[in-house]
Amino acid sequence: MTILATLALAAMFGFQDRKLTLETGRSAISYGINPGTEPVQNTTSPFHTYISVNGGSASLSSDSSFTINAKVESSKAYDDAISALIPYDLLLTWGDMADEDIDSRLVWEQGDRKGQVSGSLGGTSGVDMSSDYVIRHVSNNHVIPSNARMEKALKNVKAGDMVRIDGRLVDVRMSLNDGRVLTVNTSKTRTDQGEGACEIIYVEHLRVNGQTY
Repeated sequence: MTILATLALAAMFGFQDRKLTLETGRSAISYGINPGTEPVQNTTSPFHTYISVNGGSASLSSDSSFTINAKVESSKAYDDAISALIPYDLLLTWGDMADEDIDSRLVWEQGDRKGQVSGSLGGTSGVDMSSDYVIRHVSNNHVIPSNARMEKALKNVKAGDMVRIDGRLVDVRMSLNDGRVLTVNTSKTRTDQGEGACEIIYVEHLRVNGQTY
């Protein structure tokens, strides 16, 4: 039963002939976090852990480490069947999408475990940016804190924050005391869309602006 949805791109981008030059390699580095870099995913030896949660227990499995430097466009807490394990979603951008001149002209929203970006990059300051680039540099992420301190830190993350997340992409099997079993698998690519395209990150290390957890 998949209950976590994905990034639903509803963007209506107006592309013009005139280009706005954005050089990712020159992106400002804030607090040692560089959102101009691409996420890093590496294959690892199998990882398994079990977590007790209110109303049940969960098994996490992974074969991929994951690091992302990004700008937070939106953060949302949930109260649903799986929120005891995954309390928050973060809508993140990196590369040119994290540029202030880009993201400030768009509307970022979250709801029902989905992320959405809408708006136009056209007009007098047209941006030469493909929809494919947008898809590959925006992600709605389901984040699992690895400890209580991490959960408190994630609770306080807000739009505009710069974050570096180090952890693992995990598949989840959650057994609830009422007999339900919820199975959710993480995405392992930045190019997918639709159901199952969200990354599920077990957060082991976190930097939010100048604070490390």
